[in-house]
Amino acid sequence: MLRVLKNSENILTVTLTEKSTLPNPIYLFKFTNQTSNVAYWFISTDTSQFKQRYNQFLMIEQADIMPPQTLDGVIELGLEGRYDYEIYQTTLTDTATLNDATQAIPYIDKTVEVGLVDVVFEDEILTEYEVQSETNIVYQPE
Repeated sequence: MLRVLKNSENILTVTLTEKSTLPNPIYLFKFTNQTSNVAYWFISTDTSQFKQRYNQFLMIEQADIMPPQTLDGVIELGLEGRYDYEIYQTTLTDTATLNDATQAIPYIDKTVEVGLVDVVFEDEILTEYEVQSETNIVYQPE
């Protein structure tokens, strides 16, 4: 599961290269809110130094972006909560002819990853649990 903080820069780390069939694909991301069923599309550049092992993308979730910069990984998601994500490889060689990420939809070649995204505000605290004792007590009747 990916975790995205609203109004923040987020690094998304996934493994796409092993499932990709094109030499240097441009990846198209789709986040769909599970409550509203609204889809959000963006493209971001793979910044990983070890693409054979993992892929990293900078995604900036920011409110009131004008004009939207979905070709540079800058988007405004709707509500906080759970989203389904799909990542597609496209047959695009560059994004120069596109105005926004939705124009890349006709170039989708295949789905390379699906999963869940948890979108939260930065001040939400993660639940942390204390380490439990590793001693197991076994009942041994006499």
